[in-house]
Parts: sequence; structure tokens; C-alpha cells
Amino acid sequence: MSGGVEVGIDVIIEEYTCYVFKIITNISNGILTKQDIEEIVSDTFYLFWKNQDRIETNIKSYLGAIARNSTYDKLRRTTKCEEYLENYDTSYNPIYDDIIIIKDRLDRLSLEENKIFMYYYLDGYKVKEIAKMLNKSVSDIKIKLYRIRKKLKEELING
Repeated sequence: MSGGVEVGIDVIIEEYTCYVFKIITNISNGILTKQDIEEIVSDTFYLFWKNQDRIETNIKSYLGAIARNSTYDKLRRTTKCEEYLENYDTSYNPIYDDIIIIKDRLDRLSLEENKIFMYYYLDGYKVKEIAKMLNKSVSDIKIKLYRIRKKLKEELING
């Protein structure tokens, strides 16, 4: 870690496994399998180990961000999310059709656009944080967000 004391990955895994596991299970809310969760936990620590020399924040925050982002990525890719929506009781939810339409429009975005949209609107990251995570300039992220909003608005209005 930059400017800090090197800590063995074994110590980090031992100390933060429960924390990472809890984040993943809370976000996944029963949608992901045990194997999916274990995979995300492993990936979280692998990404930490791979990037430990570039970490400029505290370990817990960094691991939490990796776990959260990896879980959201997995949820977007999993078909269980689709099954959840199909089995959702729509009798008391008049906006269900709107949710399906919006989800369909989001699926039409490129992978990068989808990531930026999710990071900003669902995960609550600031533009500056997204720019740093994606190695882009702040102005580039602002432009992409503007274009994403414009594209979604046009698609939702024109169908």
C-alpha cells in the first residue's frame, strides 16, 4: 500500500472475510447462490492483492467498495434477477411495466455506459470517484452521463 506498512494478505483475509461476506449477502438479498457469493469474496481479496500497491484509502473501505461493485456486477449478469422479476407479484404494483421498460432500456446501454449509470444513480458515487475508478477524466464522465440521460429519455419517450 502506498505510503503504508505492508500487511500480509493472510492477515487481511482473516480480519475482513466476515465484513466482505456480510456486504455481499446484504446486497444480493438471497438472489445469488452460495457459490456466487464465495466467488465474489475470493475475487474481492484477489483484486485487493493485485492492487494493494495503489491503494490510497483505508483497507476496509477499499474492500467494501470492491465487494459492493462486484456484487452489483454479478447481479446484473445473473439470470436469477430475471427470474425474480418474472415471479414478482404484479397484482399490487402498477408501476411493474415501467420497471421492465426501464430495465430493458438500461440493458441496451453499452457495458461502460451501464457501469457509469449504475455507479452514479444506484451506488451513489460522485462523478470524481467514477472518473478515478474508470481511469477517465471528470469531464468525460459528465459528458457520458449527459449522453446516457439523453439516450434513455429519447428511448423512453419514443418507445
